[in-house]
Amino acid sequence: MVTSSRTRPARTPRPKSPPRLQLLAASDESGASDTVQNRAYVSLKNAVMEGRFRPGEVVTLRVLSGLLGTSDMPVREALRRLTSEGAFEALPNRSTRIPRLSRKQVEQIYELRIDLEGKAAAQAAEHISKVQVDELQSLQAQMNACIDNNEMDRFTALNKEFHFRVYEIAGNEPMQTLIEMLWLRMGPLVSWIGKMSAESPDHMRKIGMAQHNRLLKALQARDSEAACEAMRADLREPTKLAGFWRAIDQLSVAEKNQK
Repeated sequence: MVTSSRTRPARTPRPKSPPRLQLLAASDESGASDTVQNRAYVSLKNAVMEGRFRPGEVVTLRVLSGLLGTSDMPVREALRRLTSEGAFEALPNRSTRIPRLSRKQVEQIYELRIDLEGKAAAQAAEHISKVQVDELQSLQAQMNACIDNNEMDRFTALNKEFHFRVYEIAGNEPMQTLIEMLWLRMGPLVSWIGKMSAESPDHMRKIGMAQHNRLLKALQARDSEAACEAMRADLREPTKLAGFWRAIDQLSVAEKNQK
């Protein structure tokens, strides 16, 4: 038998399918009943805040329904709500897209985050218990383990859990709702930066986690002013801000190359 000397072209590897999303209970939402519609909403909202979708990513109703393991109807309603909140934007072909933020939009959102999250940390210091401090320290230890094991998706989820535990302890529901809306807008960009970053574990622990340690000490001491400053210092960290501008530039170049 004669074999052909012609070599087959290498196959382009298929992109990995997005990991399936857990359909979370909605009972912890303020006043929300634990229906399939509300579960789909809570699950998609958390996925966006944790950066499970990248800026500019186009998603369809069918894909999201498959990820959540549910029918289209509750996902359609969840998308409608999240689009009105700025987490998604509707496209003409019935698909939706994660918005790409401009530098000006990031600056505006970040100014609000620094103000609100600093105030929430100050209020948390006034109400926090020893048990709650222990919970935050446990989350911090888990984040350090994620850095050591290069588990950045889990790190991102734990970081969100850490921050929102602080805001929950503050006991200011209107403020927490506003902060949540800002995280909805920023989550995809923050995750993109983390995945593109070449920072070493030592650098992440020294720079990225130092302000968390400072915040924990302030909360433990019930020092409102110090807690406020630690939270704001965490958000103002120079390499974090530089990462935003670099990511925006990279996404802009990628978008131009696609045209």
